[in-house]
Amino acid sequence: MKLLRLYIHNSGVFQNTLIDFTHHGEPQDLICLAGVNGSGKTTVMELIFNLINFINPALSAQNLFFDRLRPNVLTWTDFAQLDLLIEDKVLSLVLGDKENIQTNSQYTGKQSFIIENEMKNLIKYFENQVVKTPEEDKDESSFIKRLTGVQEIERFANRKIDRIEEDSVKPLIEKVEKTYREEEEDILENMPSVHFLNAHDREIRDIRYSSIPQEKRKYKIAHRYNPNKDDLKKTLVFYDYAHTTKFNDLKDWVNEHVLVGKSIKRIDRPHFQVVIETSKDKKKHGLELLSSGEESLLILATQLYLSASKQVIFLIDEVDQSLHPEFQERIIKLIKQLQKDKGCQILMSSHSEIIWNAFEEQEIIDLTANGDVI
Repeated sequence: MKLLRLYIHNSGVFQNTLIDFTHHGEPQDLICLAGVNGSGKTTVMELIFNLINFINPALSAQNLFFDRLRPNVLTWTDFAQLDLLIEDKVLSLVLGDKENIQTNSQYTGKQSFIIENEMKNLIKYFENQVVKTPEEDKDESSFIKRLTGVQEIERFANRKIDRIEEDSVKPLIEKVEKTYREEEEDILENMPSVHFLNAHDREIRDIRYSSIPQEKRKYKIAHRYNPNKDDLKKTLVFYDYAHTTKFNDLKDWVNEHVLVGKSIKRIDRPHFQVVIETSKDKKKHGLELLSSGEESLLILATQLYLSASKQVIFLIDEVDQSLHPEFQERIIKLIKQLQKDKGCQILMSSHSEIIWNAFEEQEIIDLTANGDVI
């Protein structure tokens, strides 16, 4: 699964915009979004993430990301269409009226559409009635809140979805539906998915565990990194216990390519701690004493290493955040190597010239550029 194009009409700073992720008609594996603050980099990633979620056969309010402080991007977008390349066919995921869909002449007869015209209003109503209601609101009982939530879940389930020429990607849709039902862990690595690593969530929480945290992998077509649910300590402790070979491969890779002047020494199972050792004086400490830059670097590296495959798209918001120039050079080097080894597609954003200089000219999309086609 690869990104091809994103059409946007009236969403934040975008009026009528086509963002092209291809070069000479072929999807690019590494792409960097550039632009000043407020130029729409995060909006682009949020749109991609939410639109890919339309493939989810059981999509409901429970599968969407809600923020009490900020409306979901789909609620303030009039129309958006994301074209994905699935083998030699195109799947277009559309928010808005089907009269506005864009056809791709390069894939005539091989383009399918999933069109969600009711989604915008459903999310907006759900946010206003359920998500944004203060927990301490004395005027509305918790029973009424729960009842409203159940009603909205039913509305989501009964919404109208338009599907056009779906037969061309029917095998993919059926495979996704089967995986959601059966949750077979051994086939997850071959399934299409998008992983979003938001800049503000790449931190390590000092969570204390009294037992080994189990991590049953469940398939999600759209996965957003959560520092609580995807806690780095939990991930490393669990992999050391349940997937020892994969953990050792990850540890060796991190120690060689990621950390500077220190390394992951071992997992202290009795105390559920990741032991970090400094190279110079052999002092040991836990993850919570890493710098913010080291935290961000280690989280990115671990998530990429464990999830990367040919079917995966990564969205990395502000890849350079909290990173010293030396770490910026290190992260872009390992991202390039990992992409080459695993065949995934990586879309990132950055404000750093160090990051920009690591890309070819056609791999940089400048969102401050003038014109309707970027």
